[in-house]
Amino acid sequence: MAPYKTADAPVSETTLVKPGELIDIVEVTPLTLYDRRVFNLLLQNAWENIREDVEHKIEKTDLRGSHAGNERLEDTIGRLQTTRIRVEIERDGQPYRRTIPGLLGVVDDPVRPDGRVYYQFSREVRELITNSNVFARIQKDVMLALSSKYALALYEMIQKRGNLTHVWSETFDVDRLKDLLGVPKDKLTAYKNFKAKALNPAVLEVNGLSNYGVQYKEVKKSRAVMQIQIAWHQKSVQEMKEAFKELKQPRVGRRARLSGTVETSTVDVHNQSVL
Repeated sequence: MAPYKTADAPVSETTLVKPGELIDIVEVTPLTLYDRRVFNLLLQNAWENIREDVEHKIEKTDLRGSHAGNERLEDTIGRLQTTRIRVEIERDGQPYRRTIPGLLGVVDDPVRPDGRVYYQFSREVRELITNSNVFARIQKDVMLALSSKYALALYEMIQKRGNLTHVWSETFDVDRLKDLLGVPKDKLTAYKNFKAKALNPAVLEVNGLSNYGVQYKEVKKSRAVMQIQIAWHQKSVQEMKEAFKELKQPRVGRRARLSGTVETSTVDVHNQSVL
């Protein structure tokens, strides 16, 4: 039997599918949180014929979201057309790293505030999607609720890995994890800054808002943190209810609320028995 293909997975108004090859990426040119959200929405909108070399269309207001002006969307389109990413592929039975020069092809963006945006995906992206058989199912409301690109990247990583059989954790070199979360090379270079500004806030939000509980522990050599082991578990019904309730709450005060109920998200958990 042929393997199930990512492009055959259904999407809906509330969920979208993202190929695993477009999740564990290294952004040679950094993307913003808004860039990542827009790309996901473009995928969702085009999913019915995502493998075809065709032009797609979407209302501009559906992409702009809560942003009042057009400049940010225009900048995002430009970055999605020109950003370089590195992905891991298999070729001739061997692992390769592929560099892709852009996620989008030609885009026609109306000058006026409303109207339709017409767009195409690059050939390289369509090829990745066509050949993919590993994916994450992304909840749209969670994606839009997460407040940083680090949290969104971690959420996608966990959603991709959550359905793996008999696998509940994965260990990353610190630099590799920084790459996967989209930390620019010149930012958060000290581990303590990365932990405080990116890792802990991302774990806190994903733990509090998604359908998986997330923890991590530090793997040290001497006193230096060399690796991070991330573990996840499917939430109980009660935990899911709490996450859903928080999604309906205003963002104001969210960090304080989550810190008070999900303490393991904001501290080192290397002594916890689950790992």
